[in-house]
Amino acid sequence: MTAGTRAVKYALLTAAALLLVGAPVWLVLVNAAKPFAEARTPDFSLPEQWALADNFHTVLTEGRAGTGLLNSLLITGSSVAFILVAGSMAAWIFARSASRTVRAVFYAAIVGILVPAPVITSVYLDAQLGLQGSRLSLIGLYAGVYLSLAIFLITGFVRTIPRELEEAAHLDGAGRQRVFWTIVFPLLGPVLFAAGIVLWVYLWNDFFYAFFLLGGEDKQTLPLGLFAVVSSNSHSTNWNYVFADVIVVSLPLVLVFVLGQRRILAGVMAGGIKG
Repeated sequence: MTAGTRAVKYALLTAAALLLVGAPVWLVLVNAAKPFAEARTPDFSLPEQWALADNFHTVLTEGRAGTGLLNSLLITGSSVAFILVAGSMAAWIFARSASRTVRAVFYAAIVGILVPAPVITSVYLDAQLGLQGSRLSLIGLYAGVYLSLAIFLITGFVRTIPRELEEAAHLDGAGRQRVFWTIVFPLLGPVLFAAGIVLWVYLWNDFFYAFFLLGGEDKQTLPLGLFAVVSSNSHSTNWNYVFADVIVVSLPLVLVFVLGQRRILAGVMAGGIKG
């Protein structure tokens, strides 16, 4: 491939990326900065009057985006922390055991990646446990749904850790729990970071499970709040508020990806080496 051909190929790929990614982002940004009259028919033009601050203020107060942000942080953070810790312990057992039974359990565990969560059953179970509509019910569902993914990613990484480190700790008198927390767990940093970001994106953007399991405006997450803003008026959608809310929902994820993209890719690749 000649230098000219490579340049043309790079230019075409760049143009395609700008068209597919840049255009929607620009549409969101400019219309989030317009007052209602200008944003009634969203387009790519700059605002004649800038109302970005007013739109964000309305979304954060009347649209309850502030409450949604706190709920999203609480639910997503708690779920990801539990999944990573529980997944790390399970992955260590799966990676170090030579038992056929344990290996069969491992394959059964990761099958959950392909199996959708039984939402109706979860709603019924929450009602029986007295958790219906609570944040804890959603955290429990997330843990059950995404633990398989964490186990799959982390098990491959654990297999790259030399057994000699653990054997040396055992010779020094360390028990299994101490070996895990002082030797193994700290070495899982790269894959835990990558798995944590992947899980965070899934959970942060989830609307389906949250819609069925959460009850009340005081418990709604950001995606539920965005849905409420869009559906609040069936005759005339306040697109300026909708796009401002989209920015509130998306900005934390964009910042995480910009700051941690290299570690995310490195961790995912490391987790798949011997998965």
